[in-house]
Amino acid sequence: MHAAAHASSAAYDQGLKLSSQGRHLEAISCFEKALAERPDDIRTLFALGNTARALGLAQPAAEFFRKVLAQDPERVEALVNLANLLRAQGQFEAARALLEPALARNPQNPDLLLTLGSAWRESGDNARAIEFYRAALAINPTYPAALSNLADLLSDDGNVEEARTLYDRAIKADPRNAQARLNRAVLHLLTGNLKEGWRDYAARGDITSKVPAAKLSLAEWRGENLKRTRLLVRAEQGVGDQIMFMSVMPDLLARAAEDGGSVVLECEPRLVRLMERSLSGMTVKPQALATVNGTVTADYGWLKAAGGANAVTLMGSVPRWLRSTLDSFPQQSIFLTPDAVEQTHWKKIFSGLGPSPLVGLCWRSGKSGGHRSVQYAPLEAWGAFLQALPGTLVSCQYDATADEIAALEKLSGREIFVPPALDQKNELDRTAAMLSALNVLVSAPTAVSWLGAGTGTRTLKLLYDTSWTAFGQSYEPLAPACQCLMPATRGDWRDVFEKAAALI
Repeated sequence: MHAAAHASSAAYDQGLKLSSQGRHLEAISCFEKALAERPDDIRTLFALGNTARALGLAQPAAEFFRKVLAQDPERVEALVNLANLLRAQGQFEAARALLEPALARNPQNPDLLLTLGSAWRESGDNARAIEFYRAALAINPTYPAALSNLADLLSDDGNVEEARTLYDRAIKADPRNAQARLNRAVLHLLTGNLKEGWRDYAARGDITSKVPAAKLSLAEWRGENLKRTRLLVRAEQGVGDQIMFMSVMPDLLARAAEDGGSVVLECEPRLVRLMERSLSGMTVKPQALATVNGTVTADYGWLKAAGGANAVTLMGSVPRWLRSTLDSFPQQSIFLTPDAVEQTHWKKIFSGLGPSPLVGLCWRSGKSGGHRSVQYAPLEAWGAFLQALPGTLVSCQYDATADEIAALEKLSGREIFVPPALDQKNELDRTAAMLSALNVLVSAPTAVSWLGAGTGTRTLKLLYDTSWTAFGQSYEPLAPACQCLMPATRGDWRDVFEKAAALI
């Protein structure tokens, strides 16, 4: 390492300060100035790699880390960061190939053990991942990430008690570990412990990928009386999550009316028309997002014109105050009101297709790559099921490809009707009306399942494993029209499809 690498630089120091403030673009400018002064400075190269990574610039970040390793092949932080970039791109073998020689040289390094374990986990070898996580903990028993990751896998395997203990240890070791608290929330909710589950679920507010940043000076609503209160309900997470939590909004609206308050609801723009119709009396506004210094931030420039607000809550926080026990959930919940004209339109189209029942099909999410792909039954698993189904098949896959439709038709020996002139991904109001005209919807765990069940359409959700949103039940309490089909053995799609066939 060059002696200059140890020297201080005003530009470098300023870059670190800006980076710590989340001002990553400004930080890069400073680091580039520092690098111009000392082209091989390893600290600056490393800082540039970290900052580029924070901005989502995977390729430049990887190049900076490779430059660091060219000077110092034993720099574990650079090895781990580069491996994590490879993992994020689905290059699990490349990540392992990078880490394994380093671990052979540093067998007692918990960071290498942890990262290698995660690479095996994402490759589908949970048993080997567990071995690496336990090895990391044998060296550092209070390693929060290893504790949390091991808990995740044990929870998946049904080892609930040890998983809960490990989450507790992870949070004790790092009280600010939002991901561990969120994962513990899922474990609580999965087993029907709603009180503790909703409490921990608040941790998602500290995870930027879940909740956009916001510049708001409003009191947080914690279930208090809404008298003289105008409550802003912030949008969060994906479309499916927003539809799911929408099921609680009618009760919130009633609560506000009873207390003498009001509610303004922010939601994904594609949902506005549907929510305005479904929540008469609630102000509904489209979510406006901007990227500020590399951070996705919600823009509330519209709020004043919409009547302002003096309190705020996240959409997913409302159930904590209104759905604290299973008894507080309605047994019948139709919380989405489809457009009557559109509904009539689809009923007319469907009436000429063929025999009943009309069976809608959705086989995957739009985000189905990497570790998520295991959550969705492969097309081959649908074949025998579709062959045996009565009635008429309708594609409810919002970005279905012609190849997918052709493959399913070949596997099933049946025609699958694709609704014409309907963008099922972007025209969610029209799609809800189409789904409401079906007799039954068979769906992977996607936004489609929530959209269909929310209109009252009988929905069969095909699950790889148990679902935390079922709270230990065989259906979705947030959308009782949705029945959860969980296999006796995780990933046994034959079992899942046999259960679905018996219900149609």
